[in-house]
Amino acid sequence: MKLLLVAILWVSMGLLPAQPAAKNTFFAIPKPNDGYIVDSSQFQQVHIGNVFISGNRKTKEKIILRELTLKPGSTFSKIDLPLIIQKDKEKLINTRLFLEVDIQPVERFEDVVDLVVQVKERWYFFPSPIFELADRSFNEWWVNQDRDFSRVNYGAKLFQYNFRGRRETLRFIGQFGFSKTLGLNYVVPFFDLKQRNGLVFDFAYRDQKNLAYRSTENKQTFLESEEILKKSYTTSLTWTHRYSFYNRHYFTLGYSHSSINDTIALLNPNFFLEGHTLQRYFTLSYLFTRDLRDYVAYPLNGHLISIKAEKNGLGIYDDLNRFSLRASYAQYFPLKNNFFLSSSLTGVASFPKRQAYNNIEAIGYRPDELRGYDLYVVEGQNYIINKITFKKLLFSKQHHIKSIPVPQFQTIPVAIYLKAFFDSGYVDNQYTDPENTAFTNRYLFGGGLGLDIVTYYDLVLRLEYSFNDTGDSGFFLNVRADI
Repeated sequence: MKLLLVAILWVSMGLLPAQPAAKNTFFAIPKPNDGYIVDSSQFQQVHIGNVFISGNRKTKEKIILRELTLKPGSTFSKIDLPLIIQKDKEKLINTRLFLEVDIQPVERFEDVVDLVVQVKERWYFFPSPIFELADRSFNEWWVNQDRDFSRVNYGAKLFQYNFRGRRETLRFIGQFGFSKTLGLNYVVPFFDLKQRNGLVFDFAYRDQKNLAYRSTENKQTFLESEEILKKSYTTSLTWTHRYSFYNRHYFTLGYSHSSINDTIALLNPNFFLEGHTLQRYFTLSYLFTRDLRDYVAYPLNGHLISIKAEKNGLGIYDDLNRFSLRASYAQYFPLKNNFFLSSSLTGVASFPKRQAYNNIEAIGYRPDELRGYDLYVVEGQNYIINKITFKKLLFSKQHHIKSIPVPQFQTIPVAIYLKAFFDSGYVDNQYTDPENTAFTNRYLFGGGLGLDIVTYYDLVLRLEYSFNDTGDSGFFLNVRADI
């Protein structure tokens, strides 16, 4: 709670900065209240003439033009152009197709401006070996599973980003070891002339000989066997619709087929409920997102709204009948002197009250983790989480190493942030297992200090020391951004 009060005090002291001035003198923004005479020419309407694009060796020009508000033939007030240019740069970076983006206006006539868009493309093909922990986090493996190296997955991943230069993504996963997974995913961002409608195809097969079949004292309990304990197939088709730059709609129809070994049904009859060993169901879901973050991999400014409704079981099979609603909001504030504040609120409600262990949601699984409770899972039909982070940029620099033979890897950006955080939540569970009553139906909170190390290709390393309201504390390592 002290961290929350500190954050409020910082904001109340006027740390929120004014809109930064444009760097380009041709588009300098006047300040009507600073006592000077406003140059009326700044409000002049200018037309966008040509848009020249360079650096896109693979990416089609129409993919870049799709993200630009400043298109050839459009008209804007000169005073608005610096902000629009900055937003267009952010939109191109957030496609995750480019390492660097620069947009420069060139005055051709008094009322006509050309744009020069220069991009540096990423490396798009990643054939990478799989050697990763099978547990939900490094901390789960290190503490709860006693650093057991048999709990490792191995195999290969093939990622082809920007397939055909059209921002399409093709993914293949062949994973073995602790759990076997074969997966294929193909993303087509648009298929119509207006570039608003797209499709996502997904298929996955997975079998497990080591399975978390229940939770005990809010920690996963595993069973290991020479036989396959769980086998599942999932497939889905998603229609995506982007009417504007920032608003996206996702409509998904999917099918899931899972079966478990008789031993699992005996050990936990609630795994599929009523001791069943087979679960089949169709899924229909709708997801809406409004994303105005400056940089989606590690945002410092803007906000994100997400709302999802999902129905599992459409009446074709009676193995599952479940409805869930999920909503989240995250806000990011840039403060003065390289300080930053962020806050997020997530709520989940699901029905009916009694649900199968295989399907019930929980705090402790991505993305619904509560810092300070890294080692626990807290299942429930309904829950809410609030996260607050206050951070300071300590270091930011780009290192250029020309000896690296691949140009896309020669520039290595590194930024380090010192942060303080406070998370809180509440889990409502009407059918709590007697062995998991410690954290359900009560207020939970945790906090701590940490360092975030941000580098290229969206890699974020989080080093955190956290505590919770029960007195637990420890050092935790994560390899992804939090909020």
